[in-house]
Amino acid sequence: MKLLVIGTDRELFRPDSAARQRIAGYASLFDTLDIVVMTPPGFSETAIAANARIFPTNSRQPAFRPFDAARIARALLKKTAIDCVSAQDPAESGLAGWLTVRRTRVPLHVQLHADFFAPAFRRQSIKDRLRFWIARYVIRRAARFRVVSERIKRSLVARGISEGRIRVLPIFVDRSAIAAAAPAFDLHAKFPQYDWIVLFAARLVREKNIPLALEAFTVLCKEFPRSGMVVVGDGPERERLLGVERVEFLGWQDDLLPYYKGTDCFLLTSNHEGYNRGVIEAAAAGLPVIMTDVGIAGEIIQDQKTGRVVLPGSAAALGGALIAARREGEWTKTMAAEAQRVVLAMEPGTEAEYRNRYRESFV
Repeated sequence: MKLLVIGTDRELFRPDSAARQRIAGYASLFDTLDIVVMTPPGFSETAIAANARIFPTNSRQPAFRPFDAARIARALLKKTAIDCVSAQDPAESGLAGWLTVRRTRVPLHVQLHADFFAPAFRRQSIKDRLRFWIARYVIRRAARFRVVSERIKRSLVARGISEGRIRVLPIFVDRSAIAAAAPAFDLHAKFPQYDWIVLFAARLVREKNIPLALEAFTVLCKEFPRSGMVVVGDGPERERLLGVERVEFLGWQDDLLPYYKGTDCFLLTSNHEGYNRGVIEAAAAGLPVIMTDVGIAGEIIQDQKTGRVVLPGSAAALGGALIAARREGEWTKTMAAEAQRVVLAMEPGTEAEYRNRYRESFV
């Protein structure tokens, strides 16, 4: 199969990035793998494997990027008999993909890593409202879809997409390795002033609803004042965290294992999610999960069975769940053990099996 991918991940141009290594591994699955990445000026065409290349758009304006990507992609189509064009999102990349294939017989494959059709998504900003309308237009014109959760699959089916055209396949996580690994250090020893630590690990962006996490943590601290919260991640919302009492902001960390295995609870307060890899990693490590009803909530984390799930936006409900987790330790550990059992039993179980399913998702 000769695959052409259109996306926005500039990390592919960094030789040491996880994204670059992942795609280099995928290259062996295809005869050729060409990737067009929407970028500002300053990037160069690069080979990442013998049969795989990445092409930057080097667009002067963000609004031009989908059109520049389509122009480059159409030129590649003229050189090579491409079997499939895959857009890594249904908005900017999806528009570029549709512009690429619209006068050809090449099928358009669309990947959805985020829940573009969640009401909270389009309420975030005018830009996201526009992305919602583009996504709505593009999915009607795509042949096949790869989504990362059953939640997103249901949202597509509700919009008239037949189930046979949708493959559910999240990013691979080596869950067994996480379960078996020993942490590099003891986080409780690093922060002895806290007798119970909440972990918040995410990109610090608006949709993660950091103010809600802080409000829920405040509810916990009223009853258990020696509680602490560790925040791992970075992004434009980081200023909200600086100087907050009992909140330790540690920035971006490459190795999250000591945090998954050295804290007492994983907290997710997002307004919407497509999947959330952190939840899977936390569960694989045996860490109790408390989360809003987004992403894989109801699918992997089921309320009162494998964790706690509450409606988005309720600091009182999240704070109450944190208090219950703190107060009822054995019950919390039982749910965490069940969540770990569930994620370790998930398929595909190995990276080789995952790669086979990844290739099949384009057919």
